[in-house]
Amino acid sequence: MQITAIILAGGKSKRMGTDKALLQLDGISLLERSVSLCKKLCDTIIISSNNKAHQQFGFPLVPDEFKNCGPIGGIYSCLKKSESEWNFIISVDSAFVEADFVSYLMAAIEDVDTIVPYGSKGTEPLIALYNKKCLPAFEEKIRTGDYRMQNLITSLNTKKIDAQSWIEKHPDLFRNLNRPEDISNF
Repeated sequence: MQITAIILAGGKSKRMGTDKALLQLDGISLLERSVSLCKKLCDTIIISSNNKAHQQFGFPLVPDEFKNCGPIGGIYSCLKKSESEWNFIISVDSAFVEADFVSYLMAAIEDVDTIVPYGSKGTEPLIALYNKKCLPAFEEKIRTGDYRMQNLITSLNTKKIDAQSWIEKHPDLFRNLNRPEDISNF
């Protein structure tokens, strides 16, 4: 089964104060880390961004069709461009996701709209799989001004995957790098 990877790199990075995708962690940009992960798992990669600097890896950039609505807008625009039924979504600031974990999520694909992992701190809708058939639900949420990903996944036929045992083995699995101190602590 072909699965397209969608890297969410077009955020405003307000808390970080600079483009997160280009920040270096151990000498590798967050975008390069995401690209490297996705290359192991998917034949096709799309980057949700309109920043030309994000084209350095040769993958298509997809700007948000609907501006200023956060990740929901980026995912929607990329799902529309994707030629795959299933799509793996990863936020560029999720620098510690393991390829084996993504394969574990992919193995859970069945006739649902989305596959979302969860741990003790809740669901992770930006490290998840989305089927193109949920595009109308994305559009409805955007058009009504409800941009919360949690509300979207609640409205979909979502298969939630317990990831707590993965988190115990890889405590940083779902760690997001949102602030300068998040980067400097590594």
